[in-house]
Amino acid sequence: MARLVLNQITRAFGDVTATDRISLDVEDGDFLVLLGPSGCGKTTLLRMIAGLLEPTSGSIEVDGEDITALPARKRDLAMVFQSYALYPHLSVAKNLAFPLRVRKMARSEIDERVRVAAEAVDIAHLLDRKPKELSGGQRQRVAVARALVREPRAFLMDEPLSNLDAKLRTATRQELAALHRELGATFVYVTHDQVEAMTMATKIALLNEGRLEQYGTPEELYDTPSSVFAAGFLGSPAMNLVNATLQTGDGKITVLAPGLEAVLWEGATPEREIVIGVRPEHLSVYAGGAPEAVPTAGVAMRGAVELVENLGREQLVHCRVDEGRVTVACERESVWAAGDLVVLTAPASRVHLFDRESGRRLEWRPDPLPAPAVLGVELQSA
Repeated sequence: MARLVLNQITRAFGDVTATDRISLDVEDGDFLVLLGPSGCGKTTLLRMIAGLLEPTSGSIEVDGEDITALPARKRDLAMVFQSYALYPHLSVAKNLAFPLRVRKMARSEIDERVRVAAEAVDIAHLLDRKPKELSGGQRQRVAVARALVREPRAFLMDEPLSNLDAKLRTATRQELAALHRELGATFVYVTHDQVEAMTMATKIALLNEGRLEQYGTPEELYDTPSSVFAAGFLGSPAMNLVNATLQTGDGKITVLAPGLEAVLWEGATPEREIVIGVRPEHLSVYAGGAPEAVPTAGVAMRGAVELVENLGREQLVHCRVDEGRVTVACERESVWAAGDLVVLTAPASRVHLFDRESGRRLEWRPDPLPAPAVLGVELQSA
């Protein structure tokens, strides 16, 4: 299969920059998901990899070969489009065979490749049907099988599940992940659905307004988001983010905001405006007068319950803290009602801090010298 390297890829449409100096190193066998909101440049980047768009600047390499100027038909990359792009007048078997017939391959080899690909995605019983006789999920599998028969260096997929209903999306997502494990192939997959990204990807490239916001494993993006944007985009419900002030009190790093106080680590830091973040599942909720409610180290927020959502397995407790809303994910056994006064707490190890002006993550780095520890900012490349 293939190792894919993007070097400072930029694409401009007049005065609009769709992708801005994006660099990625995709290892052979990775399942890379290009993730981000609509208009962030995901599909533009995928189309440049496929050869359907030419970069304004930068280069694209596959296994060390510069393919930037190579036409799409010579890149040996298989594209699965959102619309599936099947030939309506051809049977499934002939749709699968078409790219091989164009290559003038022997009939026996074409038949064997079609059989293997059809079995891989469980459509062998559909080979004689026309696309109009298939469900959306079946057409999606045909599109994937048509890519498989080519045995390409990498598979490129542009939101291939977006036309499916929720149940079928879940089933097909699992099939694609299993297919990736079986093939050991390189996949580049575009989606705006964070569930697809978290469950399928080995690597995620999170894009925001044409720039690379963060690149890493799903666990890295979820556990250590590099920015306020990354923290707010990944997670359902999203991370709670509150504007606050970072300062030193009694030799400890503290955070203060209306309705919120936190005592984090021993050390000292200049006062600065920050955003403090805590994921809903890392918060505990107590009755407002409970003596165990306020921790000696960590964050505590005082507020009132506004809404409780029962999700079956768990419940979401939405609380008003000063002028903002904070969400807690907790077990259904905890009984709360609108109007209850509560204290929400989390340990210091679950707290995320971001510089308010730059939006970038703050990392705790003790000074190696005997002087007090300081809070430093790690500015990751965008």
